[in-house]
Amino acid sequence: MNSAVDYCSAGTVEFIVDGEKNFYFLEMNTRLQVEHPVTELITGIDLVEQMIRVANGETLSIKQDDVELNGWAIESRLYAEDPYRNFLPSIGRLTRYRPPEEGTFRHPGSVPAQTVVKDKRASASTDGGADAPAENTIIVRNDTGVFEGGEISMFYDPMIAKLCTWGEDRASAIAAMREALDGFEVEGIGHNLPFLSAVMDHGKFCSGDMTTAFIAEEWPEGFGGVSINETDRIKVAAAASVLNMISELRRTRLTGALANHKRKVSKDWTVVIDGHHTGIKLKKLRNEGATVKFGEERLEVETDWRPGQSLASVQVGDESLTLKVDQTNTGFRIRWRGADMDVKVLTEKQAEYLAMMPEKIAPDTSNMLLCPMPGLVVSIHVREGDKVQEGQALATVEAMKMENILRAEKKGTIMLIHANEGDSLALDDMIMEFE
Repeated sequence: MNSAVDYCSAGTVEFIVDGEKNFYFLEMNTRLQVEHPVTELITGIDLVEQMIRVANGETLSIKQDDVELNGWAIESRLYAEDPYRNFLPSIGRLTRYRPPEEGTFRHPGSVPAQTVVKDKRASASTDGGADAPAENTIIVRNDTGVFEGGEISMFYDPMIAKLCTWGEDRASAIAAMREALDGFEVEGIGHNLPFLSAVMDHGKFCSGDMTTAFIAEEWPEGFGGVSINETDRIKVAAAASVLNMISELRRTRLTGALANHKRKVSKDWTVVIDGHHTGIKLKKLRNEGATVKFGEERLEVETDWRPGQSLASVQVGDESLTLKVDQTNTGFRIRWRGADMDVKVLTEKQAEYLAMMPEKIAPDTSNMLLCPMPGLVVSIHVREGDKVQEGQALATVEAMKMENILRAEKKGTIMLIHANEGDSLALDDMIMEFE
């Protein structure tokens, strides 16, 4: 086909495959695709290098028979899109941007991953094929063009990074991706990291028994976040109790305290996650961990975390957890495996008082049209006093190369219009009110 069209460079031919493994041609793109790191990781061939060499007049040094496939690779696209708002674009400044460490590592398992080879890509041979990494290793690679302190603008595509992992098999590549996503820190904007983590833990995805309708089938009402199961909740509670203990022990070391007023660290705590209370007793307290007892069960917890650090590597029993941690007045905000948890670590008396606290009710905004994402008002389709029907277009807002039409959710009458065409709006700015 290249000869027929006189095309001489890298290109991507797309097919669709049915349940009987029949391939149907769709199109050819005369460029590299976003997924090209996956090809590079399983073949060891630097496609960009080969494109440059061919463009320079060199003859391609490999044949099809030279290309060997080795292992499995997965790519997760990190987007500036809020999964809790139907993946609408999000803009702002990256107040924190810390990708996971890149390189070749031991397989993630019962011990924290350790660097084996400090190399961004799988080793590649110039004559084609991949030099297989050492046994029981994984590769982490992150292709990105942003930096901490940089601004995510409404004028460009929302993709921030392409996080890739390689493993000897599909399960290893998925496990590596879970760990890499847990360690990817992004703050300042809405992003899809929680959703990506949810996919990596989904049974249907892990088994591979899925179709292109996977997202529509599993989240028909949109992505609403992740709730961890009881087993994982116990692990997070045990980890949080030790992180809290480390903070409390640090407070006992304040200088200038009276000898008879030294702070004592309690060994009995109640950890509250998603309304579930777990009574915990700490034993064998030490700077790097403790024995955590809950009921008749015990877990050994070890960590090198210190107050102020936003990422905590915690060994809970035989499992290593990488937790994103922010301290709060009552404990921690912990993010792990797509779950965003308000973890309260309380004394027995505090837990009793918590049960008496009234639940905060969200304000009623049903009579308002709020801007669902930061963007530019392209047009206002109605006027004050107009009667509108359910589904009728009210306004168009442009963000990140996409026009988003905002529609009425029910019948009503426009009372006030607060925004004008050409206005730049922030998230949840009011566009109009209804009677």
